[in-house]
Amino acid sequence: MRPGTIRSQGGATISEMAPALFILVIFALLPVIDLIVDGLGYCACLTLNNLQLREAARVPKSQATDPKGSVQLAIPNNWRNSAFGGLAPLMDDPQTSVTYDIVAHSAFVSVTTTLSVRPMIPVPFFNSTPGLGAPMVFTVGSEKVLENPGFLNY
Repeated sequence: MRPGTIRSQGGATISEMAPALFILVIFALLPVIDLIVDGLGYCACLTLNNLQLREAARVPKSQATDPKGSVQLAIPNNWRNSAFGGLAPLMDDPQTSVTYDIVAHSAFVSVTTTLSVRPMIPVPFFNSTPGLGAPMVFTVGSEKVLENPGFLNY
């Protein structure tokens, strides 16, 4: 370089673009995608729990507590074929428990659904963070009055 000439600064910006883009993708874009999938997983779990609760409130206790019955097997299988079924590769099989309780001459059914959602794109630096590098586990429980309290005996 000859004395008196001014060096151009244009190349410095381009050389900083790759590290900045890497940081932006790893620490901003991928976590946002995973958090969106986690939100959809929670909505899927909530929807499944509501469907199971409605069915458990109208069928006899023997059908609702049967692991191969409509509440614990048929509804989750049909739910997998719904719009939330598109997330099926990211979700483990749901676990459901059905319990009954009598309070002040009213019979209640409680359904608890647990669903594990794996991240769509695991972020490498957050291996043990649920939802970003590890599966996020959702447990949703709800309760409803039985439509026919006589179903407790069947």
